Amino acid sequence: MKKRQKAFTLIEVLVAITILIIGIISGFVLVTRALYNVAVIKDRLTASFLAQEGIELTRQIRDSNFLRILNNEESADWRDGLADGTYIIESKVDSEGSIELAEEDQDRIFFYNETLRIYNYDNNGEPTTFNRKIKITTIPDSDDEIRVESIMQWKTRTIDFDLTVEDHLYNWMKL
Repeated sequence: MKKRQKAFTLIEVLVAITILIIGIISGFVLVTRALYNVAVIKDRLTASFLAQEGIELTRQIRDSNFLRILNNEESADWRDGLADGTYIIESKVDSEGSIELAEEDQDRIFFYNETLRIYNYDNNGEPTTFNRKIKITTIPDSDDEIRVESIMQWKTRTIDFDLTVEDHLYNWMKL
């Protein structure tokens, strides 16, 4: 009697190599996709913070108007500096300590200053793909309410993204 030798046939080897290659490629695709998603999530989080900052800065203008009214300064109105339109705004204050909306400029993008860890429009830092607009709209039939939209636009890799945060500001002091 002859003993049968046990060995892999060529077909078994090819099947094993194919399964191994599919496993390696799947792992590579998974890692690549995860790295892409990390960049997208990081940019979305940054955009949401910048959009919320735009709302807060607009609220600061309204609140500063309230303080001016309470201090009996000039003929102040709660909507001073908050006319209908589309603007840009940043957290830089002027010499008087107030924040102002500036006319919209399509080409302005944020720069990120690594040292100060802030985003700004001053060409101070590394350019980013983020752009923020503030849109103010008067609510019809209301003298005491405005809609404020903070619109973020940016690009991650080759895909364009946008995010809009909306808030309503009121003349809650009835001044």
